[in-house]
Amino acid sequence: MEDKKLKQIIGGLLHDVGKVLYRSADGRNHSVSGYEFLKDEVGITDRDILEQVRFHHGKELHHAEIGRDSLAYITYLADNIAAGADRRTLEEEAEKGFDPFMALDSIFNTLNGNQGKAKYLPATLDPDGGIHFPVEEDVKYNEAFYKKIRQEIRDLLRNLEYTDSYINSLLEVLEASLSFVPSSTARKERADISLFDHVKLTACVGSCLYDYVVENQIQDYQEWVFRNTKMLYEQQLFLLASIDISGIQSFIYGQYGNSDVLKNLRARSFYLEMMLEEMVDELLDQLQLSRANLIYTGGGHAYLLLPNTRPTKDILAEQEKKVNRWLLDTFQTDLYAAFGCSVFDLMNHEEGSYRGIFSRTSAELSQKKIHRYQAEDILFLNQKHSQNDERECRICHRSDHLREDDVCEICDGLRNLSKGILEKEFFSISADPEAGMPVYPGRYLLADTEKSLRERIRSQPEYIRSYGKNSMYTGVSVSTKLWVGDYSAAETLEGLVAKGIGIPRLGVFRADIDNLGQAFVSGFDGKYQTLSRSATFSRKLSIFFKLHINDILKNGKYSMYGEAGKRSAAIIYSGGDDLFVVGAWKDVLEFAVDLYQTFRKFSQGTLTLSGGYGLFRPKYPISYIAKQTGDLEARAKRMDGKNAIALFDEDNVYHWDTFIDGVLGEKFQVIRTFFSETPESGKNFLYHLLELLRNRTETINLARMAYVLARMEPDEKAEAQVKEDYNIFAQKLYQWMQNGEDCRQAITAIYIYAYLVREGEKNEADK
Repeated sequence: MEDKKLKQIIGGLLHDVGKVLYRSADGRNHSVSGYEFLKDEVGITDRDILEQVRFHHGKELHHAEIGRDSLAYITYLADNIAAGADRRTLEEEAEKGFDPFMALDSIFNTLNGNQGKAKYLPATLDPDGGIHFPVEEDVKYNEAFYKKIRQEIRDLLRNLEYTDSYINSLLEVLEASLSFVPSSTARKERADISLFDHVKLTACVGSCLYDYVVENQIQDYQEWVFRNTKMLYEQQLFLLASIDISGIQSFIYGQYGNSDVLKNLRARSFYLEMMLEEMVDELLDQLQLSRANLIYTGGGHAYLLLPNTRPTKDILAEQEKKVNRWLLDTFQTDLYAAFGCSVFDLMNHEEGSYRGIFSRTSAELSQKKIHRYQAEDILFLNQKHSQNDERECRICHRSDHLREDDVCEICDGLRNLSKGILEKEFFSISADPEAGMPVYPGRYLLADTEKSLRERIRSQPEYIRSYGKNSMYTGVSVSTKLWVGDYSAAETLEGLVAKGIGIPRLGVFRADIDNLGQAFVSGFDGKYQTLSRSATFSRKLSIFFKLHINDILKNGKYSMYGEAGKRSAAIIYSGGDDLFVVGAWKDVLEFAVDLYQTFRKFSQGTLTLSGGYGLFRPKYPISYIAKQTGDLEARAKRMDGKNAIALFDEDNVYHWDTFIDGVLGEKFQVIRTFFSETPESGKNFLYHLLELLRNRTETINLARMAYVLARMEPDEKAEAQVKEDYNIFAQKLYQWMQNGEDCRQAITAIYIYAYLVREGEKNEADK
């Protein structure tokens, strides 16, 4: 990366570091405070960087004795644009002035019509610190909190080298320290944008502006900024670029082998995530930008904020062509990556302009998906020949790129990668074809420990970059940390089922957020709909579904019977908007409840999710499992208002609260309590009740139910508790049978109880 551009990015990231010091320094000017901190305590001596920190406000910049080509002018403009994109005045009356110990507001306070006032307790971003929920109480930060952050930043910055190899490490340091620090402490402004999100956007905007002045050969930054400020705010200087990978579902679930299914599924979903990450990083490398320009990545989608310049558009077109030719060669037509972009001004001046940006980008992506290939691509496909048309990969049924054991090189690489996903801390990218499996043209993916990574960096010139897993790492060529949902309680599907209770069946749960696209584009009403809020919002969701999901499975809370705790389950996929979890049937069903309740608390009820839950034998083909649970998920989403779960088949569909309170909380508990007190009743009686409930519309069956219940009444010698449980059971059952909805819920509850007590069939797990 060009030296001056690198300094522009670093200065943008550090320009507001003084705000953290200012809040514990008795009202000093935070620009001066940050300048002295970086110069005296951190040891930064570079004039270009320090000027951006000292003079990024107009009042100081007008009187600064600096060159007319100082990067401080660009950072001043970038800071104003970023602030204009995220700072919004409160609707209600508020005191004037500043509150240095103001807490960070939740980004969900204004999402989807919410009018919340939740805040975050003072914290740093700790991957091992559990879920940081917003709280509905008055929260104040304090000087001790900011002194701790100051110490952490100083210690970490001292060890960084200010080169392009370390630029993403600087982002990691700031994200860890500043994710729960509000950018603005003005009492009249909404404080829902963190200082990290603000400096990240400032660095992103600054790098875009720098590319603009280079393309237009502008050398007098002072005149360009001060004479054209208003016009520059309204000019379309930026591109919202998007990458969208098609064919993900078929690639993950379209496998046919019965061995190592769990490992293969996990590896396939992770591999696609890494493929997208590598596409993003290679694009940023070509553009000489950093991950500050990445707005969102996950679920096969990525959004980036880029400069609206001719070189940027050319590189986007080149990368799209390069990637898709490689995808054709490696996967034929199974996978395709569409690149799209739309120009805009970041200030979102016109009502609806923000929504229009995404609409235009989405429309371009859709067109490209419809018209994927050019004539040259068709010729390329026709000229390809399979190695042996009579042989197919025994896992995915491909007939090209086969190895000697009838497994293609992709499936073979995935088998080798799977164990590393769980056990290794880093994932490296190398230019050595022997190093791992292909993940991008000329780039190969492998898993590393910290020790092997250090050796690779030291001795292998083919090393490109690495990604840390679920921890905040700093170091040379560490691109970023990846939040990875890697929880797994066993190595095989059979192993997961064996740890369960009741019927030996695999529980499978697929779910995603309802109306996420709409929330992302237009979930914040009016003036609050800004790119900075969308970026903060998507970052919160990524942390929840890629990191906190592990904590939810590891520390299960909900139990319909017995203790909760660690779930016998495994994550197949958990991304920015959907998930796929398998395991022992009861554990997965209880996890589904945990997920709903935790997500509702995390998002303050502003978002909902719907899912499908099914039971299968572990040997059942995974492609059919995925299809059937996907159909159930789709059925849940057809419920009024969505926010539902469909179980087993399309007859058992409920809104979450109805399922939790009505099916599990009432019906199941009444049924379980009665049958546990009267084990002599047996399964036959249970199935007899089920038959009567299913045929409730036949008048005779109500009388038959009364007769059956009368025969079950305990004799006079029975304990008082047994009699009480029977009376509750008989009364409830009689009532439920007379109400269609209660009857339907009772049938579902009987299914669940029957699965719970159906034991002695462990051999079925092997069928």
